[in-house]
Amino acid sequence: MTDSPGMSDVRSEVERLRNATDEQLRSYDRERERKRLAWFHAQQLSVKSKDPLEEAYRVLLRKLEIQEDQAPVVRRDLKTLVFHSQNFCPTLEACKILGLETRRVCKLSNEKSTIALVQAVDPRLTFSRNYEKLRPYSEYCEESISYASDRFGMPDGLSAEGG
Repeated sequence: MTDSPGMSDVRSEVERLRNATDEQLRSYDRERERKRLAWFHAQQLSVKSKDPLEEAYRVLLRKLEIQEDQAPVVRRDLKTLVFHSQNFCPTLEACKILGLETRRVCKLSNEKSTIALVQAVDPRLTFSRNYEKLRPYSEYCEESISYASDRFGMPDGLSAEGG
C-alpha cells in the first residue's frame, strides 16, 4: 500500500515534533535555514526582477512547491505583498495529530528560516505571519513579505513614512 501524497511528510513531521522543546524547535529552524539557503544558492537563482517582493514570493512558492492558487496574493502595495497560504502543510497536519499549538510550532520552527530565504532574494525584505489568521483557527495562514524599513532602507523612491 502506498502513501497518499504528503503522508510520509506528515509522519516525519509527527516524529520530529513529538515532545519537541522550544529549543529543539529553534534548532529545527536553524537546520531548515541552512537547507533553504543551500537550495537557493544551488538553484543559482539570479534575481533580475525590478520587483523584489514578487521575486521573493515566487522563490517561496518554488521552494515550498506551492502553486500560486494555493497561496494567492490578496493585497499588494509598493511595500508589502500579503498572501493566504491554503496549501497542504505537513506541519499543520502533525500539529493537529499531536494536539500542538500551530502558533508556537510555526513561529519557533520555521519563521527565521523563511525570513532568511526572503532576505537571500533581497536583504531589505522580511517575512511575517499574522498569528491571528493561522490554520487551524482560520481557513488560511496569512503571510506577508515586506520591506523592513529598519533594514538597509526602502527601495528607491520610497520612504518609511509612505512613499
